[in-house]
Amino acid sequence: MSSIFPGDLWAVGETRTDGLSVIVRFRTGLPPAPDRQANDNLVFISWPYTGIESGMPNDEDKALTNRFEEAIEQGFEHSDLGVMVACMTGNHLKEWRFYTRDVEAFLDAFNACLAGHPVYPLQLRMFKDPDWNALAELQPEGSDQVH
Repeated sequence: MSSIFPGDLWAVGETRTDGLSVIVRFRTGLPPAPDRQANDNLVFISWPYTGIESGMPNDEDKALTNRFEEAIEQGFEHSDLGVMVACMTGNHLKEWRFYTRDVEAFLDAFNACLAGHPVYPLQLRMFKDPDWNALAELQPEGSDQVH
């Protein structure tokens, strides 16, 4: 599924939530409308943590969330079951955003990625988002979007 993002380009930005810095890593541009509509299920994966005063993760949180992220990135890298479009860190929360055409197959693959891992403090939420607003809202105005 990664082919729906030619060039696989990412950008990093910073925003503020509740006065705290949040680092945002997101894919630039949007895939063509038919690919967006075929993969219209948005999955939010959230990991709340206590972290440090600035709202960023402490070293232990960083190590655990990085291990988790590496597992899911590897699991979905060559899969057509889901594509990660953004990751946000800050304000005592790490969040990943994925799109998938099939939530049930995505969840099966997600669980398979984490076989042998400890139980992480994750919260998953799913929404219909055929226009990919959860990615578009992260991109700067006037960025090179495909419609």
